[in-house]
This record gives sequence, C-alpha cells and structure tokens, in this order.
Amino acid sequence: MRTETSHFWFGKFKSEEAYFDFLGENETYYEDDEEEKYISEFAKSQSENFLDHDFMESGFENENVSFEEKFSPYSYSEKWLAEARERVVKQNQDPEKVNTVVFISKDQIQKPISIQDSKFELIYIGEIEYEI
Repeated sequence: MRTETSHFWFGKFKSEEAYFDFLGENETYYEDDEEEKYISEFAKSQSENFLDHDFMESGFENENVSFEEKFSPYSYSEKWLAEARERVVKQNQDPEKVNTVVFISKDQIQKPISIQDSKFELIYIGEIEYEI
C-alpha cells in the first residue's frame, strides 16, 4: 500500500478572479532576474519561493452543492474527504460555505499557515495521509 501525505487548506474566496490571482503562477517567475521572486502569491504566503505545481492540486468550486459534491472530483478524494470535512468543522468553518481546496505534497512547504485577506480566507487544516 502506497501512501501520500499532503498539506490541506480549505477556504472561501470572494471570486474566481481572486482565487486565480492568489494561486496562479507568476508569469515573470522564470525570467532571468536577480531579485527574489515567488512563483505565486500562495507560495509567498507560505514563505516558499518555488512550489512544484506537479505536486499540488487546487480548485475554486462556487456551486451551491454539498462539501462532498464540490470536492469529490479531486485526486484520491475518497481517501481524504471525510477527514478533511471533520477538520474543517473543527476549525469552526461551515463546510457547505467553503469554495476552495488546496493540497500539496508535504515536502513542498516547510511551515504551512492559514492566510486571510480582504478577498479570501484559506484555513490550513493540517497534514492528511491517504492511500494512492
């Protein structure tokens, strides 16, 4: 049995545009420059200059459907969805109002944190180990 351990965030963005502004890759990241850069605003919020997006999955789901319906299309969700819902509730969040998920392999971020802004709230719920 192979397993994966990922960091998980759930939250609510005011718009899809705000979601993409925060999680989208910086188009100038790969240009030769001497200044310190971050691949995305999300990476910057986690104090990581680079995150390998091959090890990350995220999405904005603004439909008025249950938590399970929103996030069941994501990779291996049948292995982590129930645990994630439980943790969202423990964070005093209404799982039905959550519209965003971010998860990334544990080794990509050293000190994951929650982030709040006027356009969104993204709550770190911890690491979840699941079968792959």
